[in-house]
Amino acid sequence: MINKKLISILTNIALLLEIKGENPFKTRAYSNLAHILEEENIDIEKAAADGTLGNIKGVGDALQKKITEFIETGHISYYDKLIEIVPESLIDLTKISTIGPKKAKMLYEKMGISNLDALEEACINDKIKNLKGFSAKSQEIILNSIQHKKAAKGKFRFDIMMAEAEALIDYLLSLDSIQKIEISGELRRFVETPKTIEFVAITQDKEHLLNILKNEFNTIAPKNDLEFISKNKVPVKLHIADKDNFGTVLHKTTGNREYLEAISEYVNKHYQTKLGNFQNEKELYKYYNLGYIPPELRENREILANAATGNIPKLVESSDMRGMLHVHTNWSDGKHTIEEMALQAKQLGYEYIAITDHSRSASYANGLSIDRIKAQHEEIDRLNDSGFGITILKGIESDILKDGSLDYPDSVLDTFDLVIASVHSHFNMPKDAMSKRIIYALMSPYVHILGHPSGRLLLARPAYELDIEAIIDFAAEQGKVTEINCNPYRLDLSWQNVNYAKRQDLKIAINPDSHNINTLTDVEIGIKVARKGGLEAKDVVNTYSYADFLKFFT
Repeated sequence: MINKKLISILTNIALLLEIKGENPFKTRAYSNLAHILEEENIDIEKAAADGTLGNIKGVGDALQKKITEFIETGHISYYDKLIEIVPESLIDLTKISTIGPKKAKMLYEKMGISNLDALEEACINDKIKNLKGFSAKSQEIILNSIQHKKAAKGKFRFDIMMAEAEALIDYLLSLDSIQKIEISGELRRFVETPKTIEFVAITQDKEHLLNILKNEFNTIAPKNDLEFISKNKVPVKLHIADKDNFGTVLHKTTGNREYLEAISEYVNKHYQTKLGNFQNEKELYKYYNLGYIPPELRENREILANAATGNIPKLVESSDMRGMLHVHTNWSDGKHTIEEMALQAKQLGYEYIAITDHSRSASYANGLSIDRIKAQHEEIDRLNDSGFGITILKGIESDILKDGSLDYPDSVLDTFDLVIASVHSHFNMPKDAMSKRIIYALMSPYVHILGHPSGRLLLARPAYELDIEAIIDFAAEQGKVTEINCNPYRLDLSWQNVNYAKRQDLKIAINPDSHNINTLTDVEIGIKVARKGGLEAKDVVNTYSYADFLKFFT
């Protein structure tokens, strides 16, 4: 986990230097390195030990010294001195919608605003709108963004929590005191932005385990649980069970309150008793004549009726997936070549892959001109002719422009096997206008899939103002597909909207929106979204064979 802290510090240095007005080349050196460490998952400690830090792209002598200092001491003195000059809290301002480093600097220098509370107060008191570069509308957007951020306080992205949980499991299983351990709670049930990591564990000596954890963490022991804060500042709860009640404790700590109340009522009504002790969950459900309820569905009482009548759907699984869709390459803003992305998808067991680089309006992402589209298609033809075991589709992620039109003329759109239409600009349109914009785009006969429909960024940016149910209804009527964007920052559609889409018979694509070979596996998080929304394999178009997939869109 050392990389995450280092990446955070490097990112913060870049932002503070930009706010300070430093040379942009100096600023980018830090942000680029942070990006490389994250994208390539470099083991920074091993690189230091091997003497290969200098081999990492962009790491000169100055950065090498700072990284070495961090590995040895856990901090970078340059950063410590920088936050004495530029308040560290200004970084929080740059995470608010419409505010970048330049505007953060202006707010600080012109109005003395250095933190979110001061910014919120200034918005409430109507003091921002008259500042150069701001308006009444942007003031409203800023206030909404602050309130969204505050509502998200104490929550974490799912992928971050899962990585932390897996690291903790490795640590806990290394202790002689732990005989068995499983993830429970919000992570097992798949809550998009969990607050706590929970485990169920069997230990023969709770007191010994408590003493070990006290030495490692600040640990408390309320009743039968152990609670502590991980070194990455994440709340953790360890539920202690024994062999005979492990299944019962796992069940109790997985479902939410509404679900647990419902099953307790069911057991009391039909068996005149409390929930008994079981070694595993399957025994529990079988004993009470209930179909097994997957953890993702344990959110409400309605699922009990399905379990009692044997109507639990067979949820989509990783093994069902056959097509890798929504993939970017180094033709636009991706890191790897078409061939590298295709071979990695093949390695993961996929039969076909759709290359969907950005369209020409996305100049910031090196979007494809019409001439470059022709060249890319020629490369894809060559690769397909070479027959290396996976079929490559010619696709595009076309920007939905402000008026709802697409980024290319129909004659160009007609050359693609797959068109994903997405909003990448003008996020702050009124609800009715944004909804009509997307619906208009879906009217195009060339659009196959609607990309990241709500535009949300988890814990950072709320969804656009739009009528998502009206959009889902229209997409279903038109025979279109809506994606679950598996990027852990997005998870868009949400599982609730996925469930609504299923009820409208709208087909879904589970897409990684991947920009490098390492993030193709984000599909696994998207599968959790799909499962929580109740999707079966038949509801997901990229579980289809290649022939059936093409047939669906013709």
